[in-house]
Amino acid sequence: MTHPIQTYSLSGGIELSFTDSGPPLDSSDYTTIVLLHGGVFNAYGFHKVHGYAHSLNLRTVLLHRRDYAGSTPYSRSETQELQQGNVIFWERLSAQLGEFLQMFVQREGIPKLVARQKPAQLNGLRNMGSGGLAILGWSGGCLPIVSFLGAIRNRMISEELYNFLEDYIGDCIFYDPSYHCFGYPLPPENQNYIPWEDTRISSEEFLHAFSQWVSSYYDHPCYDPVSRSLLTTASINDFDGQRQKSDEISVSSWTDEEIAQGTEERPSKNEIST
Repeated sequence: MTHPIQTYSLSGGIELSFTDSGPPLDSSDYTTIVLLHGGVFNAYGFHKVHGYAHSLNLRTVLLHRRDYAGSTPYSRSETQELQQGNVIFWERLSAQLGEFLQMFVQREGIPKLVARQKPAQLNGLRNMGSGGLAILGWSGGCLPIVSFLGAIRNRMISEELYNFLEDYIGDCIFYDPSYHCFGYPLPPENQNYIPWEDTRISSEEFLHAFSQWVSSYYDHPCYDPVSRSLLTTASINDFDGQRQKSDEISVSSWTDEEIAQGTEERPSKNEIST
């Protein structure tokens, strides 16, 4: 089933595009997951999750972040704010996310969040319900969520909007967040490969190199299969992280058309330059 791209027009002439699985049939307590993609890869890379949503009593919304497919590009001044680490950039971005969520809830009649009991298990997955919104960020997509939910007070978000969203937002999910999202610097002794720090890669080669690196599968020798966690003695250099890519990579199964539709070079350059 194809899910068409929709666009919401926000205040200030900002547009955000997204795809929507729609509500599960005959459900009045489904949970809506709003997913924010990371860098380089836009929301298209997650389009197959729409097909699994309804069986889990979920509605999935795949949002194209600013500067990506169908959403308003950053202006020159916004790009400068991003590069300078200006808090106004993140406050504005958070306010736009809040406005989008309010607009979606009101237009689509999303059920309000109610107290959740222990969820049932369904094939190892939680069968969600009890309404409300869950905000999910993948990789760099976690950063705007931290900004949105982590600020004590955002001067660009009204008290009315805060109160409105409190009735709906129930979960926040970080899926493989990057260290940038939490303001962590890499340890100076880091030996793991990082494509945006590789001066041998030209700007024209970066998209291909990053796509292969980020979609690789690594076998960390410091992983303990018994405890299903890293060894307590492990350091950052005990990871299998010095290769530029693994033997198996996810994008190798993508067609040229899917790669062209699901990856974007220009916005990734704006983000990596920061």
